[in-house]
Amino acid sequence: MKKLLIAVGVSSVALVVVIAAFIGYAASTGRALDRESKAYVDDVVPAIVSSWNEQELLSRASPEFHRAAVSADVARLFCWFRMLGRLEKYEGSKGQASIGLMPQTGKVVSANYIAKAVFDAGEHPTRPNKAW
Repeated sequence: MKKLLIAVGVSSVALVVVIAAFIGYAASTGRALDRESKAYVDDVVPAIVSSWNEQELLSRASPEFHRAAVSADVARLFCWFRMLGRLEKYEGSKGQASIGLMPQTGKVVSANYIAKAVFDAGEHPTRPNKAW
């Protein structure tokens, strides 16, 4: 009985050490991914929206985007975005990256960010500037 309790104790400690190491690795990798992805977003968003040139987006787009996007739809979208006017001020992004394991593809890294910017037409060009 004593040997069984020692074996269970040692196994429990080993399991806790493995879990702690995994959490430490994930936290460290997650912080690095967050820094890297935020820097990418803060570099790319002004490059794309400053001139509203769809080629700036397409040159940075993933193969999945190229497969899913229709060039006429991208051009139409950018035509609509041009109504915002020129970029006056980019105020940075907020968000985070995440890592997931998918059965078909394995490790998948994704990120979700919201960027704030001010354009010639203002922050909310479709909203009236006067109170009703």
